[in-house]
Amino acid sequence: MANSIPSDISSILSELSKLIDNEIISEKEVEAKLFRAVLRSIIAESNFDNFNFDFSVFPDFLTLFEEVKESLFEIPHSITSPHFSEKFEIEGVIFCHLHTCKPDSKKIERAYTSYIKANEFLQILPKMKEITDKFFKGYLAKDGVIREYRGDKHTAWVFYSTMDDVFEDLDYHLRIAERLNGRYCIVVPVEKTPKNFINFFREHSEEAKKAGLRIWVVNPERGTIDPFIGYPKDLNLIKNFHNPRIASIISSFWRAEVKELD
Repeated sequence: MANSIPSDISSILSELSKLIDNEIISEKEVEAKLFRAVLRSIIAESNFDNFNFDFSVFPDFLTLFEEVKESLFEIPHSITSPHFSEKFEIEGVIFCHLHTCKPDSKKIERAYTSYIKANEFLQILPKMKEITDKFFKGYLAKDGVIREYRGDKHTAWVFYSTMDDVFEDLDYHLRIAERLNGRYCIVVPVEKTPKNFINFFREHSEEAKKAGLRIWVVNPERGTIDPFIGYPKDLNLIKNFHNPRIASIISSFWRAEVKELD
């Protein structure tokens, strides 16, 4: 099957521009959102149904990140590419903004909040990968925007995200999950409250299950992973969850709670 990856970064930059909702950005925000932009660019291609999920056709992420930064901050890739040419610094963090932008307190506050969120995710990302590597013990891990785990009989694909971003990217995740038939999983970090998880279960659990989407939750501090929605195709892996029954418990308990909320 042919791949539908664009021959240059135009499609990725286009999707990234849609994710940047402020005239002021930081490199950390670009880096964190670039994963999502690549994911979206795969779906945006008209030939997605023929994509074989071979991510070796991409440049490695750091190379791609450098190309994107060059376009955003130095020389625009095209006349339609946004160009954040002006810079200022706050508490050691460099922010860039459009030439036509006049930074005000609200825009700066939004940019700083986005920076904090992005930085927190990027800091725990290596630990998230370490935990999933341990979970898929015996599998060959292949790094990429979507991490591939290939075993003797099964292959799985993992995308790292936050629950906030899962809500925004859900349509894209569902498309990929449908193609991969129960072998695609989103791994998210545990949160301070279950609010996002309850809301997601209430609003989207049925369509997620129908598409075969898996969502698992890692606790970076404890080094554990648990199922939120769905289990791996390889049933031998279930024992590697910290609490293998949690997805079943959530499904039965929260379903009752959801009915009460309705």
